[in-house]
Amino acid sequence: MKTFYSILYCAIRPNLDEKISIGIFMANDRHCKFLYSAEKLQVIKDLFTEEAYTTIKLHLKSLSKLSTECVNDVMHSHKGQKFFREEYFNYLSRYAQNLITYSAPNQIDLEITDSIFNKLFEKFIFHLPEIQETKNRPIEVVRKRLTKTIAGRVNFDFEFKKNEIPGLVVPARVWFIGKNEVQVTGETKDFNGVPHFIQQQINAHLFLIEKIKETKEGKNGHFFFIADEPEKSLIENHKLWKAVKDSKMLDMVPTNEIGRIEEYMEKHGVEPLFATK
Repeated sequence: MKTFYSILYCAIRPNLDEKISIGIFMANDRHCKFLYSAEKLQVIKDLFTEEAYTTIKLHLKSLSKLSTECVNDVMHSHKGQKFFREEYFNYLSRYAQNLITYSAPNQIDLEITDSIFNKLFEKFIFHLPEIQETKNRPIEVVRKRLTKTIAGRVNFDFEFKKNEIPGLVVPARVWFIGKNEVQVTGETKDFNGVPHFIQQQINAHLFLIEKIKETKEGKNGHFFFIADEPEKSLIENHKLWKAVKDSKMLDMVPTNEIGRIEEYMEKHGVEPLFATK
């Protein structure tokens, strides 16, 4: 089993190559794990400007979210699958020279286990937090719940091929899709990540929904979008959230109201778009 790990550093004074280890990423062909020390980041907070600190924190949270989604992607179709490879971290170790830098991948002939990962974390990063940041976030809790409660009514992680919807340039994926008299879709989004990435993902999703609406089946479709309002201090993130909410293109559902989705599925007799074996 080809396993590697890469250490993430916060660059304190790049001109002197002064840096502090902050997180570690570990992966092989089947699994990946990432953890950064929020406690250590808080300790070194005063070494950065407020803007730089916010950028670092968002970068780490975004990577944490992507790696978590990748771990839960049993079909190996998540976009993180093509990034979380040894070749990509080799690239990052050479060319990522900003606030976050990466060590060249180190290969080890070991499986990825919590025990091995934790030992590496404590050796290179910091002591393990009493409660690790792998604690479920609201979006993750929602995905786990709906995966069970509406499993018989939708297809999960569905990918449209470019020739299945007129105007679709590349394949596009949606978290769930079903049908009754119209098509019903659902997507989730954590608005606490890097604004640039969030904007790209939202634009891609809205483009897909527009194309679905242009079809006969999607003309009067119902399109759920599960997301919580980010803190107003995250100005760009909040602008993106408000823009989606105000657009009325999607039925935006907070994570504490997902019962609405379950009730809709029951009331309208939603079924999977394609029969599952």
